[in-house]
Amino acid sequence: MNHVFKRWFSAAVAAGWVCCGWVPAMAHDFPVEVRNCSDTARFESPPQRAIVNDVNMLQTVLDLGLAPRVVAVSAIRGREHSMVAPADVVTGLRQFSPHYPSLEAVLGENPDFMFAGWNYGFDAARGVTPRALAQFGIGSYTLRESCIRIGPREPMSMEVMYADVLALGAIFGVRPKAEALVQSFRDRMTVLSRQLEGSGKRPRVMYCGDCSSTSAPLSSGKQGMPALLAHLAGGLNVFDDIQNSYVRVSWEEVVQRDPEWIIVSDDRIPASRHIAHLLRDPQLRDVTAVRERRFIAVSYAQRSPSTRNVETVERIARHLHPERFVP
Repeated sequence: MNHVFKRWFSAAVAAGWVCCGWVPAMAHDFPVEVRNCSDTARFESPPQRAIVNDVNMLQTVLDLGLAPRVVAVSAIRGREHSMVAPADVVTGLRQFSPHYPSLEAVLGENPDFMFAGWNYGFDAARGVTPRALAQFGIGSYTLRESCIRIGPREPMSMEVMYADVLALGAIFGVRPKAEALVQSFRDRMTVLSRQLEGSGKRPRVMYCGDCSSTSAPLSSGKQGMPALLAHLAGGLNVFDDIQNSYVRVSWEEVVQRDPEWIIVSDDRIPASRHIAHLLRDPQLRDVTAVRERRFIAVSYAQRSPSTRNVETVERIARHLHPERFVP
């Protein structure tokens, strides 16, 4: 160890960087390879000009402390209020597209990396795909949950979300931070699992997106994150027979399956509007969740794959099994 490095290392320890996982990425840490859907992505160095699409992926990046590496974001406009980060961090994010961006818009930002997902920003019709970006020297990582949109994926579990956090940690050279975050999630889930042991009957739960009108609602099949959150919280997703993630269902099916709890998304349309519609729709008056006014409002990042999923499981569990959380 030469004297220059010794002085740097001592300063890093004094500043708390080493103990907290903030050791800057060294040249010998790269290249790194991570699983990217059915492919392997290789990175020669950590990204410095990243684009992040959608709230849940941005939340994960922020929780990893990577805001300084984000040059622009897309598809979060109108949902800034749900971001968990210091106010100056959120206001400092430059939004270059209010919706999922075109390839031309992405290239206009001169990025070296993009974090998105299939149907979460990656779309062959718009020409925004990992393969297309690679042709311009832009690396990318795909939200693991979304891989089911283009091919087989392992069954949905918290490991799918953990894989995203660990992959981003490797890509950006912040492995210790990512590993510590995932370990904290595992520990909290272990505690929750013990609290729910022997809780008995699983209440029927439905995720209800786009539920502020008579249009067909968006719900979650067995491979969607909302279904997993409900299951881990001691509930039973009413559309578990559908082997997909987000799916359109009919109101008639909702009535037939009679959820005892309904999870609504507090997104661009406030949860209160979804709940108001559900309460006044006459065809839903006999649905247990509606009759008993059992609604759970969650943010976009809380119900989509992100570093906010564990806190969502904890919240849902308190609604479904309050007797397990008596002080």
